[in-house]
Amino acid sequence: MPISRRTFVRASLVSTTLGAFAARSVNAALPAAVFDAPNPTAAIRAAMGSTEAVADERVRLSIPDRVENGDVVPVSVTADFGHVQRIALVADKNPLPVIAVFRFTPEVEGFIATRIRLAETCNVMALAESGGKLLTVSKPVQVMIGGCGSD
Repeated sequence: MPISRRTFVRASLVSTTLGAFAARSVNAALPAAVFDAPNPTAAIRAAMGSTEAVADERVRLSIPDRVENGDVVPVSVTADFGHVQRIALVADKNPLPVIAVFRFTPEVEGFIATRIRLAETCNVMALAESGGKLLTVSKPVQVMIGGCGSD
């Protein structure tokens, strides 16, 4: 039996609505306090549970020193130690400083590679959590043309 146009439209609306709710729950992976934080320190505390981070050479951040366009900045983070539970990327002068938090299972190595947006020249920080301790590395990045909706 062929499907009627009315049935097709109803099914499309239901699937679109369900998809919208699913997308909201995926975007809600970070606590709301991360988005409402008044400063980068408060955003890190909301995302990672603490701001007590220790600089450690086993966490390596690879990002260009200078980028022409802040809309597409390649970045990778490697954490060379036991089980890495989470890696967070933070840009202190972005409108939303916590860019991303990646969670790892015990079987996975502590490595991420992605592209981020930077609003302006800033310090980019990578935080790696292992055994309840935060280890960090940061690097200044000069941005010629800002991303994040800036001119």
